[in-house]
Amino acid sequence: MSSTQNGDIATAHHARRADVVVIGAGLAGLTAARELVAAGKSVAVLEARDWVGGRLLNHHLGDGQVTEIGGQFVGPTQDHILALAKEAGVATYQAAVPGETVYVNDGKAKRFTGHTPPDLFALPDMGIALARICQAAAKVDPAAPWQARRP
Repeated sequence: MSSTQNGDIATAHHARRADVVVIGAGLAGLTAARELVAAGKSVAVLEARDWVGGRLLNHHLGDGQVTEIGGQFVGPTQDHILALAKEAGVATYQAAVPGETVYVNDGKAKRFTGHTPPDLFALPDMGIALARICQAAAKVDPAAPWQARRP
């Protein structure tokens, strides 16, 4: 596909005129295109892959079963994507993490279930690590994480 003057888009088969050309049909590109169309603009979305959705990618397991192998998790501060999913009718669900946890100390791994590691002497170190993570996270504005100072 090639671009011509005045916003025309040319292919081997036809030319099309658009007010805006959006490169990439991931969530950001599709959202931008949707908002532009809502604002009355004509939009052409160009995508190099043979699917839309960017890093969201289903993998068919057979027998009608599908798993997501792309970016599938959102967190509690990602209000915009959660609102978009709701608006678009995309169902969400609470992710469960079944199975055991692994605690590694001095090169030895111990599996356990629940929230308490098998070595209770590790709790102070875990508390210190969690406090440091919380201190670092407090320096990042969830509304503008790109403005956070880099270490």
